[in-house]
Parts: sequence; C-alpha cells; structure tokens
Amino acid sequence: MATGARSDVDVVIIGAGHNGLTCAGYLARAGLSVRVVERRSVVGGAAVTEEFHPGYRNSVYSYVVSLLDPDVIADLELGRHGLEVMDRPAGSFAPQPDGRHLLVSRDRATAQREIAKFSTRDAERYAAFDDLVAEVAEVFRVLAREAPPNLGGGFSDLLTALKSANRVRRLPASRQKALVKLMTMSIGDYLDQWFESDALKGVFGFEGIIGNMVSPYHAGSAYVLVHHAFGQIEGRTAAWGHARGGMGAIT
Repeated sequence: MATGARSDVDVVIIGAGHNGLTCAGYLARAGLSVRVVERRSVVGGAAVTEEFHPGYRNSVYSYVVSLLDPDVIADLELGRHGLEVMDRPAGSFAPQPDGRHLLVSRDRATAQREIAKFSTRDAERYAAFDDLVAEVAEVFRVLAREAPPNLGGGFSDLLTALKSANRVRRLPASRQKALVKLMTMSIGDYLDQWFESDALKGVFGFEGIIGNMVSPYHAGSAYVLVHHAFGQIEGRTAAWGHARGGMGAIT
C-alpha cells in the first residue's frame, strides 16, 4: 500500500490457517472490515483436505476433531455451513509382535475387557487412571478458554492469576499431586507407575510423543495425556471425532 493511501480495511490478518480464519470471523462479527492474506493457493493451514492421488482426498495434516471449541462452532455457525463431526468411538489400534492387538475403546467397560487380555491388574486400574486424567484435564479445559494474565501486568492480571490458582487449590490433594506429575514427568515414567502391560503403555505412550518428536521418557511429555483429554465433541469431554469430508470441511 502506498504511503498515505486510504484503506477501507480495519484489520489485515497474515495467514489463512484455521486460527487466522477464526480470528477473522470474530472480528468481522464485531463489525470490522477484515482482509486475510495467504501465501499458499489453499487456505486452512493445518485444517486442509487435499487430493493426494486422482480421485482420492485426505486430511493432510490435522486429522481428528476435539480441540475445536464448541463456542467457536456455535458462534461462527459452522454447522449451518455444512460442518458435520462424526463420533470416533475407538482410540488407537495397536497390533502386537505376537499377532494379538489392543484397541482401547472410548467405552470404559469395553476398554477394560480388551486390556484384561493383556493384564487383569491393568484392567482394574484403568478406571482410576481414566478418572484422574479427566479430572485434571477439566481444570486445563477451563483455563485454556480464558485469556492468560500478562506477566508483570496490573491488578486485573494479578486477579486473573489468583483465579486460575484457586481452581487448582480447590482440587483434592491427591489430584494436585497428580497435576504436578502430569506437568513434569515423562509419559513413560508416568505410565510405568500405573500399568505393567507394554501393549497398554504403548497405546498411551504414543499419545505423548505424536507430533512431539521426543522420547517417551522425555521430561514433561506426560502433559500430552491431559492435552488429549480436555477437548469436547457435542458436550462430551475427551471425545474425538472426524469431520465429514476431512479437516478441510472445518475451513
């Protein structure tokens, strides 16, 4: 734009990824004139469906829906524009070297029956493990939807920080201890404290390193268990789904 030229645009967003598009949508809803610019010929960033072979299309980066906030879906009316999220009832399919396999269903009773094929002890402990991760994840789910306080900010930022700390303080001592472990330990060490079956530890250990590119015994990787548990699908926490038509349907 030439110096001194007049513009009828209030905001320019550089990058038409899913976050940029969401931001643009909210600013436009607030009455601002918004322009989004993108270097690629395809918009959507990580939420893209592309043809990888003539006649075949697939999600090429992000591949499941859970962390897309329900309020964003509602506010931007994504359903009215064609977004349909189909439930993903099962977790990861884990084939084993001996020819067996483990498929941890989202249904707890089904999951426990599957886990018992490898370890009855692990099947008995699974419910407590699942409840603990879900309870800690609920705290993070609330925090993730709020603007974080500015370090070194004023009184309002101090109040925001205290409000966040109070949520953690209200947790039972056992849950506070679990939160510290999940934030600091490796996912390998954390799972070793709970389970004995390599098959089950492999399923959850995979979640701690996917997209993370670290060893499962890398400090801090246990947090990814929580990260994968605080999303929602149709009001159900820790649920995952597939966008009909691939992730580009979100875009």
